[in-house]
Amino acid sequence: MAKRKKQSSKVQKRKGAKARPKAKKLSKVTRGKAVAKGAAARAKPKRAPVKKAARPVAPAVETVTVEMIEQPAPDVITVTEVEESEVRQAS
Repeated sequence: MAKRKKQSSKVQKRKGAKARPKAKKLSKVTRGKAVAKGAAARAKPKRAPVKKAARPVAPAVETVTVEMIEQPAPDVITVTEVEESEVRQAS
């Protein structure tokens, strides 16, 4: 079998350059900006957050019920019931 001829180093370098191109080197200023932003190169841009619409707030209603059971005399029972409602506007 015939011996294979060795390739020169220049030819080998050229082959590698074709297969995988080098990434562009950024200047120091540009690198600083990319790091400051926190996104060097995102595959997908982030979605903007959606603002929630303000919902109307219902007023707070507080109801208090009081029941009083009295026994003024033996065998006599008096039951008094008082109910009070308070409506407060939410601020």
